[in-house]
Amino acid sequence: MKYNRPSLLCAVALAFGCSAGVKGQTGSGGSTGSGTGGSTTTGSGGSSARGGSNGAGGSNSSGGSGGTVDASLDGACAASSVPAHPVPLDLYFLMDSSKSMNDQTGTSAGAPTKWVAVSSALNTFFTDAGSAGLGVALKYFPDEQSGAMGSCDVATATTNCGSYGPCDYRDTCVSNNASTTEVSPLCETVTDCCPSGTACTQTCARIQQCGTNSYCAANGTASCGAGCSNFPGYCHLRDICTPSEYATPNVAIGTLPGAAPGLAASLSLHAPDGYTPTGPALKGAVSWAQQQQASNPDHKVAIVLVTDGLPGGFIPGFPPPECAPSDIPTIGTILSGANTGAAPILTFVVGIFNLNSAEGMMAPSNLMSLAQAGGTGSAVIIDVTGNTVTQQLHDALAQAQTKAIACSYKIPPSMGGTGVSFQKVNVQFTPGTGPPITIGHTSASTACDNGGWYYDIDPSVGTPTQIIACPSTCAQFNADVSGHVDIQLGCATISVG
Repeated sequence: MKYNRPSLLCAVALAFGCSAGVKGQTGSGGSTGSGTGGSTTTGSGGSSARGGSNGAGGSNSSGGSGGTVDASLDGACAASSVPAHPVPLDLYFLMDSSKSMNDQTGTSAGAPTKWVAVSSALNTFFTDAGSAGLGVALKYFPDEQSGAMGSCDVATATTNCGSYGPCDYRDTCVSNNASTTEVSPLCETVTDCCPSGTACTQTCARIQQCGTNSYCAANGTASCGAGCSNFPGYCHLRDICTPSEYATPNVAIGTLPGAAPGLAASLSLHAPDGYTPTGPALKGAVSWAQQQQASNPDHKVAIVLVTDGLPGGFIPGFPPPECAPSDIPTIGTILSGANTGAAPILTFVVGIFNLNSAEGMMAPSNLMSLAQAGGTGSAVIIDVTGNTVTQQLHDALAQAQTKAIACSYKIPPSMGGTGVSFQKVNVQFTPGTGPPITIGHTSASTACDNGGWYYDIDPSVGTPTQIIACPSTCAQFNADVSGHVDIQLGCATISVG
């Protein structure tokens, strides 16, 4: 469809009246024909008369069969149009700021950290002319308890953790009186090392760090060597896992570009730390989005999750029970539940990973599941080794912005102080080549099997605020870069059929 991202749907014309043909309706007009000279224009394929000096109105105008003539439109059916405006969009950015965001992107010397690259992409997006008018709120996760330190050990657990302990440690299974440099999988107790009912010849022992990316664990008479020391522990309850914590943004919603300086200042002052309580964070984000949508029914509200890790805590594979849900299927049910009903909340998912790492190899399928549950089809996975994280993320955000409101149109304002009759609205698509096509109305999003368009609220139970094209019809619009859409008021609505 013909529009640029900066104005998005601003190329869509809203035509009031019957000047553009409506499939299956007879032409209508004044009691007498107008114009001299010229030839009569007859509607083709069931469209009303349009053009020709003798073709507007009067009993001589002609059209297709199957429709009805509304005599009350005789004087009110003159063409009148206003610029189209996209549905206002509010985005809740849920930003993973776990300590792994301090990892370097790319392999070249001086490559920025993931946090620097992501911050740069966000700031570029926030100041982009195409983002003007967006509502943006920003939330980091995890939030950490202020009374707990980022590391602890046996001797410092009480001091460093306070009431947010105990101190968790990373352990792995080691054979009795032996050492190992293979420190995966992890364990919490010896029962994780031995099948139930079997004689156990292993112990769950503390992992030691012996240099950069070098680890060891030893048991009994064995040792790891003089250059090794215990891997630091982490205060068990330091990461906040209360969903309501994540329903309050660090930067309250504001409209771009005016909100951009405050967002940039927040990003510059924030430092990554902690781990990844994705489930509680998304649960809180959904709560915020639903409240925002309820307060602004004429807006579209969506969540953008940007993460460099799968859900989890300090001990990979053993997330704290307090941070549930931590499994992908259960988190997905939160998103799919939000993506249903009269005001669905979409969730866009952007993953930033080293795709050669173990986590990077697992991440795409898991994040794809979250994106599907969130109603956005597929996640955007960015490989940090490519040195293009900033550009890729910026492009992903631009795509999310377009997709979130593609084919969602504001109800046109009433003309001359008269109310809009929701039974006299039609949507017409004019392709780049060929005649206009009237898109039939269907009752709801659940009745989109044959395409068409529907109101966000059934007029029989409330007042609609949006006209929304069904997915297959939206795809048709977007596939034709030269096409445009008209929303017409004043002629009886044509239904899918």
